[in-house]
Amino acid sequence: MEEDSTNYANAEFLARFKELFNRTEDQSGDQDYVSSSQNLDDQSVRFSTSLNPNTTWAWPVLRNEESLPGTNGQQNGTSYPALSLPDPYSQETGMGYSVQIKLMKPNQMIRTALEFSGSWFLRNALAENNTESTNIIFDGLIGYVLNLAVHPSGCNVLLSLTQLTGSKTIRRLIQLLKRSCFIDPVVTALATGFSDLMQDQHGALVIHRCLAQLNSQQNEVLYKAALRPCVALATHMRGCIELNSFINSISGPYRDHLLHTITDNTVFLSQDPRGNFVIQHILDLQHPVFTKKICSRLQGYYVRLSFQKSGSHVVEKCLNSSDKGFAVVDLVDSKRLAQVAHDQFGNYVIQTALKVTQDSDRLLYGYLRKALDPHLEILASHLHGRNVFKLIKDAPPI
Repeated sequence: MEEDSTNYANAEFLARFKELFNRTEDQSGDQDYVSSSQNLDDQSVRFSTSLNPNTTWAWPVLRNEESLPGTNGQQNGTSYPALSLPDPYSQETGMGYSVQIKLMKPNQMIRTALEFSGSWFLRNALAENNTESTNIIFDGLIGYVLNLAVHPSGCNVLLSLTQLTGSKTIRRLIQLLKRSCFIDPVVTALATGFSDLMQDQHGALVIHRCLAQLNSQQNEVLYKAALRPCVALATHMRGCIELNSFINSISGPYRDHLLHTITDNTVFLSQDPRGNFVIQHILDLQHPVFTKKICSRLQGYYVRLSFQKSGSHVVEKCLNSSDKGFAVVDLVDSKRLAQVAHDQFGNYVIQTALKVTQDSDRLLYGYLRKALDPHLEILASHLHGRNVFKLIKDAPPI
């Protein structure tokens, strides 16, 4: 399911390149050649934008022909560099596409991809799913991603290659296009599949590559895309990890907006086995606004959270923050402090509360000791409570 969603996002942004190509073709009239800053080996690669797959001369490469039939080696008055590829599944050699790929010269790969028939040949080679031949094709084409993306035949090869190599191709694509006008539709397409990509290990790498290599303006669409699914991502096994990384990578008003959206759901996420890690991460940022927001929103829930494996970690983080008073007062006023102190998870909460208040807030420390001292005898005889008892016994007098 995750692989399908990633491939959908890949196909989406490639479709946008096709739109750009068609728009460029309409504006350029009968221009037959693609312009590129790339140097395509020793010969410039020329292609016709009006190539018809139904014409009888559309497959010369696959038949080892030296020129286009009916043109005497000429196309629109310009000599056409003939390609020479072995006949697929030749009866003489019995070789498949992948074997023949390994025999190709490096400078043949891009010229083959920009041919209608060569594109068909490469896509069939990729369909064999041979790792070695796929890597050969990838290495031969990755330097010419822009040429492939805006070419009617090359775009199909790029789509097939992306479906096999996934985020590796897109990450290189971002690196190549980050200073071009083509980067905006790429990022926009990724934003449409933001949630699915962030739940996939390889898909998330693509998002993080954008954050690392593009400026804030180019990434703005990703910042906006994160707002809607952020709570769902926080509860996902992979998503919570990638969301924390995303938070670290952004700044400014969109980061604040994202953190507000997440902390609005503090009570829910604090009790979630994965969401609690996101809340803890925000507390670790030590941002005074969001720290206070989390600690205050958990009032009335500290006791319940202390009995939970996930929630108790959040309570301890709150106790270690500058707004620890919310948690201490809530625990003492609940009248269930002794019960928390001998719970398998709660005893760690009480130990943390005693340690941090003893060092930084003697008033809160005294408030805790006054509530705990009447229960010391019970705590001393309890499996988990004895940890709290020992901590109080070893402490200096109030």
